[in-house]
Amino acid sequence: MDLYNLLLLVLLPVLYVLGTRIRAFSRRGGIAAVFIGMVVIIGGGALYFLLLFLFLGLSYITTVVGFERKKRKSLQEGIRGERKAKNVLAAGLVPSAVSLLSFSGMNATVVFSLYVISLATILADTAASEIGSLDDNTYMILTLRPAQTGINGGISVLGTVTSLIFSVTFGLLSFLLFALIVPLKFSQLISLVFLTGFVGFIGNLFDSVLGETLENRGYLDKYSVNFYATLFSTLVGLSIMW
Repeated sequence: MDLYNLLLLVLLPVLYVLGTRIRAFSRRGGIAAVFIGMVVIIGGGALYFLLLFLFLGLSYITTVVGFERKKRKSLQEGIRGERKAKNVLAAGLVPSAVSLLSFSGMNATVVFSLYVISLATILADTAASEIGSLDDNTYMILTLRPAQTGINGGISVLGTVTSLIFSVTFGLLSFLLFALIVPLKFSQLISLVFLTGFVGFIGNLFDSVLGETLENRGYLDKYSVNFYATLFSTLVGLSIMW
């Protein structure tokens, strides 16, 4: 590990304090976030950590949008939107594991794409849940029957469109940063942006399918649903790029 990455590790306690101060995390959630950040820095380095920070920033934006309205409906995460340790680990275990693939000798573009997909899936799901809850018209993903807002497996037009926008936007920003290090042709850049953005979006839809079929029946909780959806989309991305 180079000196630059060691300096990033030193910054993690500062980010913990910042994250808990703005109530992005609970205290245990902040500790879990520090752990995930440490693994990502060791595995992928500064660029991967920057993407993690970008992901957290975009996720926080979806949380604060219409927060008071969500709070009145009791649809907010935590008390003030903060993420607990289970939230952080469910979202961060797959991306942090993917970052360690950098040591495997796998093509750097493939590893980076899988990392983007894993984060894009969670971001798309967060956007669908947080912003989608502002849409009063909710439908079950498989039957399309009208449903109560916030129910597992429920989707809305606002949430679905927003999740796609956030997923593709994250892919675009990620590969613009990646292109500063690894030269990419414009056509390759566009292909990777839409591949990662769309697969991340598909992972979000799969999350809703798991919610309707398994979570509502008590076989899975929301944390394991998030984990399996992220794992699913990452494996789909791997099968496409292999």
